[in-house]
Amino acid sequence: MNKIARIDLSELPWPANLLKCHRHTGEMQPGDRMVISVKDKDVKDSLLLILNALPGHSFDVTTIGSGYTIEVTKNKSRISTKERDYRDVK
Repeated sequence: MNKIARIDLSELPWPANLLKCHRHTGEMQPGDRMVISVKDKDVKDSLLLILNALPGHSFDVTTIGSGYTIEVTKNKSRISTKERDYRDVK
């Protein structure tokens, strides 16, 4: 079953907020979503740099009041392990 995690990084100091986000994204399974709340624009921009570097994740950013919400989704694999071709390459 797909999970939705909500984390509020608004009150965490740098770099703890970035480390917490990175830890949570590493724990995500395909189909899981995570909603991140932040107040600071610089923290948001730093998180977006991290998220852009993670393969298999997509995200949307919304401005809410004086803060931001980032909704992250771990994309499902397009090819299941049963469909992969494991032929030896020579």
